[in-house]
Amino acid sequence: MSRSIIDHAIALLLLLLSATPMFADEPATDANLVTALDVSDSIMRHEEWLEFDGLAKAVTSGAFLDAIAGGTHGRIGFAVFIWSSGGRPASVVPWTMIETIDDARRVATSLRRAPDIDRSGWARRGNGSDTSAAAERRTDISTAIDFALDLILIAPYRSPRSVINISANGKDNVGPGPRAARDRAVAAGVVINALAMGPRKHIAAYLDQQVRGGPGSFVMEVSAPEHVAAAMLDKLLRDLIAARPQAGLAAPVT
Repeated sequence: MSRSIIDHAIALLLLLLSATPMFADEPATDANLVTALDVSDSIMRHEEWLEFDGLAKAVTSGAFLDAIAGGTHGRIGFAVFIWSSGGRPASVVPWTMIETIDDARRVATSLRRAPDIDRSGWARRGNGSDTSAAAERRTDISTAIDFALDLILIAPYRSPRSVINISANGKDNVGPGPRAARDRAVAAGVVINALAMGPRKHIAAYLDQQVRGGPGSFVMEVSAPEHVAAAMLDKLLRDLIAARPQAGLAAPVT
């Protein structure tokens, strides 16, 4: 059994143990949202901080909380994990229900207290020939999607809409690419949106073709660091608007 499969299984088990027991009565939410943050080696330390801080600001904003309150149930399920170094995921926010400002503040605190990613053992381009170290540089979007789908399937909340939000600043360079994982998630009734990070214009087109999927799905771009928080909020608001019955199926936005 490969190391990546073992890591995936261990991470999923930890998330399962941190969630509400599946045999408990499951409360209903308007949407279950999973955000997968890219913290791979191509993400600089400041950009990493901007992702966490931007999402923290978004979940505590009045606009986001008003959008939640305007739903049928007035609450959502929310989870966040990071992916990097061959796609190996790690939980930052386990399944949490956001209904009040206090719920949102607890999520924001978890995001801002997330430890810095230790990149000291990651390979650098052109240095050495250690293939195991070189594997640390891989961008494995497909594993991130599969992990997010697993997380949705063990969600402790019933919901008519489940959404995976993938942030990425590069293309998948492991195996055949993310389309198969995307198709598995869409077949399970899950919507996948994407946030293209950084100035490379071709990344948004790649995510649109390879990652985005499901009714009302979209791809957004954020090229400047100072726009990360606004983009995170805009993304979450679109998720909640699409979850409302009267919204219908929104056209994809790129």
